Amino acid sequence: MTGEKPKICSKCNTAFMCYSNNCWCIELPMIIPLDPLRNCYCSNCLKKEVIQKIKEYMNNLTSKNIAAIKALGKVQKPIEGIDYYIDDNKLFVFTAWYHLRRGTCCENNCKHCPY
Repeated sequence: MTGEKPKICSKCNTAFMCYSNNCWCIELPMIIPLDPLRNCYCSNCLKKEVIQKIKEYMNNLTSKNIAAIKALGKVQKPIEGIDYYIDDNKLFVFTAWYHLRRGTCCENNCKHCPY
């Protein structure tokens, strides 16, 4: 990608590369409204913002929020810290957010199943 210039994170002032047509940020859930007046966030800051927004959604699970989460569709590539975490036994544990995006209960008695 010749000619690309680094952007500066509007939160932490770190320089990072953003490729508008194929940016790493498209892997994260699109739940934060774009603000054309604000520069992009670096990957660390954007992930923190997305996690915070998810917490807000999950703390206020209205039928509207659940519908909005399901509308994002099934997770194609789970992201650690958002869709799952690794517990003390080194096991993958899916989050309630992941299960809501999945859309149904898998009946495996998952720890964070919201159904």
